[in-house]
Amino acid sequence: MAAAPPAARATRATRSAWHFPGSYWFVLAALYGALVLPWSVLGQIGLLPAPAALHTGLGHAHEMLFGFALAVVAGYTLKPGTLGRSALLLLAWALARLAFLLAPASRVAFGLNGLFVTGLALLVAPTYLRASKWSNRSVALILTGLALAALAFHLASKVQGMHTAGLAAVLLLSMLMFFMGGRILAPAVAGHVRTKRAPLAHVVQPTLELTQLCVLGASILLVASGLPWAHRMAGGLLLAAVVLALVRIVRWHFWLCHDKPDLLALLAGYLWLITGWLLTGAALLAQRPATTALHAITAGALGTLTYTVMLRTRMFRVTGNTLHLRWAYLGALLLGLAALLRIAAQGRAPLVGASVLWSLTYLLLAGVLLWLRGARAQAAKGS
Repeated sequence: MAAAPPAARATRATRSAWHFPGSYWFVLAALYGALVLPWSVLGQIGLLPAPAALHTGLGHAHEMLFGFALAVVAGYTLKPGTLGRSALLLLAWALARLAFLLAPASRVAFGLNGLFVTGLALLVAPTYLRASKWSNRSVALILTGLALAALAFHLASKVQGMHTAGLAAVLLLSMLMFFMGGRILAPAVAGHVRTKRAPLAHVVQPTLELTQLCVLGASILLVASGLPWAHRMAGGLLLAAVVLALVRIVRWHFWLCHDKPDLLALLAGYLWLITGWLLTGAALLAQRPATTALHAITAGALGTLTYTVMLRTRMFRVTGNTLHLRWAYLGALLLGLAALLRIAAQGRAPLVGASVLWSLTYLLLAGVLLWLRGARAQAAKGS
């Protein structure tokens, strides 16, 4: 059979780029995170004019969780080849973002945000529900929980109800990051450690993983109840989750990955996750506001892990090498610094510094993702 002409190969390469939902979801998520989230922070401290929806911490949390984070989740979990359904979901996401920014308490914002989160759950959950292992099925339950949390946020008649929905959503996302991050890290770390001829008996650690998922799930149910005593119990469970996660990460011999910047960035995100559970659990036990503690999960873990997963996934799909652009993983370090500034913020200067670092890092990511797409197209034309 004769080889296809270059034009045909280039056309197929272009189609295959769109075949993977992350090729477009990731770019849009990075741009949205780079622009809207810092805009909200700077608007709240009076340095930039911003829509009313972004002038509150709750509005900022809504767009961090249900706008930015779920766009990354969509890009990572949607099946390749679902361009039509993915495009419709993307349209719902974009319209929901616009509606929330213009009229956050309107029925239109509620309907469009509900359509997006429900559509995402319906597209992704069935795949995981068919899994043989309960740990894999947990992804379907988490996405369903996130959809319910988004709906509860809009339906809440009081600010306290919005805070409860937001807290539950953060913990659900932390549960998803724990599972997905672990499934990326476990085989990657094991493969690298074994190249150094170091013994590694524990890789996925399914029993420990399932136990941790159950502990986190119970803490989320307790938080969702909104009862003070239940929040204290949830705090205790989060501290138990810290211990379990530390056991898991130590068994990976993570210190042997010092020469792999992609794995170091993922491990940094995992450590931010553990730190977030520790600070949030302590705050809930002491019945103190957990707002600052939660930034270790959102700005720290969510920022670092989403950045690294988007970068690493696209780099591997385009070049076959997760270290093709080693320097790009420095973005995880910048996001870690931004998280530290945000957690320790006293006054405007640290907030501005954190916002600038976050924005520049995600703009860098968007640029790298677009460059990778262009490099793939050029390679196809030249082949």
